[in-house]
Amino acid sequence: MTTTADRLLLFSEPNLDLQTRAALGATAYRLAEAGEVLATVDRINRVGLSGRTYHEEFLALGRRTAAVAESALRSGRSTTARDGYLRAAKYLSLALFSVLGSARPADEPAVFAEMQACWHRAGELLDPPVRRLRIPYGDLGLPAYLLTPPGRPRRRPALILVNGSDAQSIDLYAFGARAAVERGWNALILEGPGQGSLLFEHGIPFRPDWEHVIRPVIDHLLRSPLVDPDRIAMTGWSMSGILAIRAAAFEPRLAAVVADPGAVDNWLAWPEIWRHLADGPDRETVNRHWQRTVLPDLGPATPLLAKRAEIFGPRFLRDARAGRAPQDLWQLAHTIRRFRCDDVAHLVACPTLVLGYEDESLIPGQDTLLHNLLRCPKQLTVLTTAQGAGDHCAPMAPQVRNGVMLDWLEHTLA
Repeated sequence: MTTTADRLLLFSEPNLDLQTRAALGATAYRLAEAGEVLATVDRINRVGLSGRTYHEEFLALGRRTAAVAESALRSGRSTTARDGYLRAAKYLSLALFSVLGSARPADEPAVFAEMQACWHRAGELLDPPVRRLRIPYGDLGLPAYLLTPPGRPRRRPALILVNGSDAQSIDLYAFGARAAVERGWNALILEGPGQGSLLFEHGIPFRPDWEHVIRPVIDHLLRSPLVDPDRIAMTGWSMSGILAIRAAAFEPRLAAVVADPGAVDNWLAWPEIWRHLADGPDRETVNRHWQRTVLPDLGPATPLLAKRAEIFGPRFLRDARAGRAPQDLWQLAHTIRRFRCDDVAHLVACPTLVLGYEDESLIPGQDTLLHNLLRCPKQLTVLTTAQGAGDHCAPMAPQVRNGVMLDWLEHTLA
């Protein structure tokens, strides 16, 4: 472990570093133990960082923690079991993030199932227990988790939390859901297309027209006696900052929306040299150049590229689980270009909070672009390095981030 000019650096690989710092941040909501995380970081760095060592160490930690939780539950120690399952789910989510860099990338569905089982067991032990839902949508429905405050059931405001491209439902427990419940809100964590079990168990990719996903969710909430129909809000995390705006542009029943961070075009988050290559004259030329001159030199970056691409279609998911980077850049580019909201942002009518980050590395400047496009009541808030919250999604400062978001929502929907 070292430090840079502005933050702690756990690993030299920036994506694994970001994921691990988010685990440290999640200690604020009992999803990790700093000592367990840092001891694992030390072991990985001593052996030598790679996707394989990272995956194996956090998989082992997750399984050890789950075994302790299981033993506690059998002995009737439900509090210890609850906390253990929460931590195990978080650690296994790190193993899931890195499984494509392991010796067995095809184990992705199995690792997801281990993580999901721990999250479900933890949810059953919370007070009140998490309600697992299946909201009507297509043939399979939308998995969702409703967290409610303790006390007498009554109508309360509801916050829909939509994940990004590679986090899991357990992450949204720390980044919004638990804090919302503590303030007397209902929190609905959603697994949409391209996320959670829909991706890892059924191979269903993301879709850009998120209004079709949110519409049945709001239909469900409006039928619930627990939900105030005039105070339903939505937050989109990471890549879903784009999807939240897209949904709000066509869903008038949303009372407020948070784009975290604000963004307008997912394709701009990809390397410029690849974007230029994808603009080639035809599919055959682009893919020939991609496969002959780019893919052979990717090396350790291959699993990350596979991870970023697997959410966009079955062929990319198959490539990822075979240990390959996406082979069809032409199709990948054409798919990702649809994930944008700059053409519809002006249609959003409800109050909108745009969050930005001072040292945003993935989509710098897009928060300002989105804020300028909006014509609704709006606010741009940029979190800073001095707050410990300056990089993408404030991984080590969920309490700071949650406070900003929920203070704004409470004021807006008072």
